[in-house]
Amino acid sequence: MFELNWPPIRADGGIARYRTHGETLDPARALLPVLGLTLLAGVVGSLPAKAAAWTVDDWRPTISSSDGQFSLSVRARLQLDTAAFNQADGVAVVTPDRDVEFKHLKSRTLVRRLYLGVEGRAFGNFWYEYRMDFGGRDLAVAKPVINLGRISYTTGNIADPARAHVRINAGLLKPVFTYDDSTSSAVLTFLERADVINVAASSYGGGIPRLGAELTFQQADIFRHGDNLVISGAFTGQNPNGRNGAVPADASHEGEEVLGRIAYRLWSDGISNVHIGASAARLLRIAENNAAPGVHAVTLQDMPEIRVDGDRLISTGPIPAKGGALWGLESVANIGSVYLQGEYYRFGFERDVHCSTCVAAANPEFSGWYVQASWILTGERRAYQAIAMNNNLATFANPRVTRAVSVAENAWGAWEIAARYSDLDLNWNEGVPGASCTGQFTGCVRGGEQKVVTLGLNWYVSNNIRLMFNYLRVDVDRLNASGQQIGQTFHVVGTRLQLTN
Repeated sequence: MFELNWPPIRADGGIARYRTHGETLDPARALLPVLGLTLLAGVVGSLPAKAAAWTVDDWRPTISSSDGQFSLSVRARLQLDTAAFNQADGVAVVTPDRDVEFKHLKSRTLVRRLYLGVEGRAFGNFWYEYRMDFGGRDLAVAKPVINLGRISYTTGNIADPARAHVRINAGLLKPVFTYDDSTSSAVLTFLERADVINVAASSYGGGIPRLGAELTFQQADIFRHGDNLVISGAFTGQNPNGRNGAVPADASHEGEEVLGRIAYRLWSDGISNVHIGASAARLLRIAENNAAPGVHAVTLQDMPEIRVDGDRLISTGPIPAKGGALWGLESVANIGSVYLQGEYYRFGFERDVHCSTCVAAANPEFSGWYVQASWILTGERRAYQAIAMNNNLATFANPRVTRAVSVAENAWGAWEIAARYSDLDLNWNEGVPGASCTGQFTGCVRGGEQKVVTLGLNWYVSNNIRLMFNYLRVDVDRLNASGQQIGQTFHVVGTRLQLTN
């Protein structure tokens, strides 16, 4: 059942604050985007009838002023996921050398995302977005989470990517950071992003909407015909809602970070493209660990590239830290209907060695990478987005379906096959099996290494409907504190029904 609880009024007439998973959300601040959108809707609504026009393009209702200075579009997205896990018969058997941590991974159906929001233009160069997420439950609508609430100002004509554009973006935003995290969840090739992207982004200032400010520059044909340059930097801080499952309960999402991405399209002939880029981040302040007040700690962890079961099979546990840094590289290209993508990231923390529970050891470092490829069998291609009003700058969009499914016209949409290999290593100086971390291994981190092979089939029924089928082989190698193997190898079959406008 859908339920929306508004903040209670205190005796002094003020609005109470919510605390969710140890985090504080000020509803008055969270409702500021709503007030702004209400004002904007009033401006648009006050226009004479002949000065405004309604359109519906690809299921997206939009009202616009005749001069193009104002617009309001209703946006929605549903992703319904199902997964079936196949674990080995001996997963429950405990031996002196092996005791699998997660013996019963849950097969089920999940409303992965259910977005509802509005976006549009105001006074020409201002752009706003407000979005709520009602997903995260088994075939049910959850209490909504404010997923996005931002306003930006962009110089120049957005319709002309070859002109220089500077964008100032502020509010509850999702930064332009790493390639895959800059890509919309509606256009991902697989059900989920690679593990390294989830961990790196969520722990270093991106990954989820955060309160912050961002400055972005974009221009195509800047050095040579066909190129495109994007430079973006952001300062982010608190994630105001702890129910976002992408984030560990005690990660740095209440700290402060500076982060950014530079992306450059080397070459394009109008159909094929070659693109390179890099991202970097610095943790300026790390929040206190919810489980140990007074200790500033970060936890790196993730699920096995599917969110139907909530268990995080690899996890560093809380690492007391006073700072950290990340850097990484990206390379993406398409040759007609063939699409190639890969990223590598290295990241670490500066240990806090002065707290009562801290360990005097070297600073841990971790890494991860992935490569993937896809081929659209029906001839469509993913188009390169040089510029965008959201954070999808310098990324590839979904293919535009040439012939949507129609039995009468013998049309069957677009079909895509894909494969990915990813490797995320959250071990540092982990020692040897059968032994605890002592001596030269003091302060070790046994977060585990997770390797995933994914095969995918995507059926684009139309530009608004997509069915996704993934097969995953997941291999987790992880030792516990005493040196027992707690990882496992298993198989997953996952599906997604996506409706989006």
